[in-house]
Amino acid sequence: MSSPPPPFRPEDFDERCETCGAPPGQLCRAWCDTGYTAEDARADAERHATHNDTTQ
Repeated sequence: MSSPPPPFRPEDFDERCETCGAPPGQLCRAWCDTGYTAEDARADAERHATHNDTTQ
């Protein structure tokens, strides 16, 4: 069994997906098992909203 992928870093969103070639900041292709998913996008949006609420 393989270990889970490392957490995303901000600089990860400046590069294309190494597996499916999805553009930076975009969701990976449906068949890609290594990249940014809809669940990741939702979690990022919630984190950014929470961060913005606490910094204002």
